Amino acid sequence: MAEILRREILHQFKVLHRTRLNTFKGDENALKVIRAKINEEYRKNKDITNQDTIKELNKLAQEVEHELRFGVIQATEKEPGVYALRITPEKLLDNATCENVSSSNNSKSKLLNKKSVCGENIKKS
Repeated sequence: MAEILRREILHQFKVLHRTRLNTFKGDENALKVIRAKINEEYRKNKDITNQDTIKELNKLAQEVEHELRFGVIQATEKEPGVYALRITPEKLLDNATCENVSSSNNSKSKLLNKKSVCGENIKKS
């Protein structure tokens, strides 16, 4: 059990660092700061032996990784007051709460139908 838990923790540590590299690509300062923070948190908790506490910390690490992957958008200032956003494909999630009315298995037609239904539900100002 302890060996499996150890492997899960090391795996999550590596996943956090890979996500950090993808999320902050090209921003050396942010990469350095996030790397230090991840390493600091893991070092701080390295002596914990209670398996339930370790599982909770690993779950927290998974949630942090998910937030970094899906919730953080990199912005760089091109000129004063003008920012460029680097938005990766996983950030482009459809948050619309529309029902799919298509009975077809064709995903493209489902998407088209879904957009038309969603468009009808949106109130235009």
